[in-house]
Amino acid sequence: MLQPDPAPRMAPIEENEYTDETRQFFDRWTGGYFKDADKHPVLQTFAHHPRLADLFSQLNVHLLTTNSLPVKQRQIAIMRAAWITGATFMWSSHLNTSVLAGLTPDMYRPLQVGAEDPYFTDFERTVILATEELVREQPVSDANWAKLMAEWSNEQMLDFLFTVGTYFTVACVMKSTGVQRMPELLDLAERYGAP
Repeated sequence: MLQPDPAPRMAPIEENEYTDETRQFFDRWTGGYFKDADKHPVLQTFAHHPRLADLFSQLNVHLLTTNSLPVKQRQIAIMRAAWITGATFMWSSHLNTSVLAGLTPDMYRPLQVGAEDPYFTDFERTVILATEELVREQPVSDANWAKLMAEWSNEQMLDFLFTVGTYFTVACVMKSTGVQRMPELLDLAERYGAP
């Protein structure tokens, strides 16, 4: 089994630090999409700023549940962003999210390689390349924009841009605060790799 991650720079909030606003945040999100929000290290870290955590959670739930992108394309974008930013928690977490969404682990190694891996369709390669452009350079190139818009609606393009942008931001926050992976995520990372 992989060794635990280093101690976080910002430890998850402790119950004795809760304010009324913190309790409201956890009450709102525990039992919903996040199930045990008050035990999840990412939400426990974000809960140091409960208003921000609540707003972020609303956006994140949309990106993971009502996003207009096909699930596989969404997960390709999120996981490629996680891989190229070296966001180990996000990558490890989305190994699990992908399986729960009905995808198979055969895409994990190709996502580590990138668009040149023969596993991907031409359109999926474009999703990967556009994701890399957003993370590394910000604008999607004209060529990749045209290829995406040949298949996607404006709504889907906006969901894609917000998905990659949000998960890039989350990668920065998680890596900077040092959110630690739980044992089950370490197990997945040991089996399938992590950046």
